[in-house]
Amino acid sequence: VKYLNAYTGTVLLRCRKDSCKLLCSALPFVRLLESRNQRYPCFLNTLHVGGTIRTCQKFLIHYNRRQLLMLLQNCTNEEERRNIQKSLLSCSLTEEQSQSGDEEDDDSTE
Repeated sequence: VKYLNAYTGTVLLRCRKDSCKLLCSALPFVRLLESRNQRYPCFLNTLHVGGTIRTCQKFLIHYNRRQLLMLLQNCTNEEERRNIQKSLLSCSLTEEQSQSGDEEDDDSTE
């Protein structure tokens, strides 16, 4: 696991190219995650398979922006709209993240 965001429910997994198909086919069968003797129900869905962690990060930024735009269209009041617009403007890679993504090799998946 290279990245985990419990708030958005997003996980970025890294594996070798030759194991990518096996991992993608196994993910839908994971129904529970266990941590400290607690079981959490889950559903894992492949959104993107990329060659580098940086391309996966870029995909996640674009994906989150699209999700926020859909939320923006469904706003019921002006306060919700302002909060979502603020979130949209904050979706960007920082210089530190983009440099660390350059160091990764081409064997990553999400």
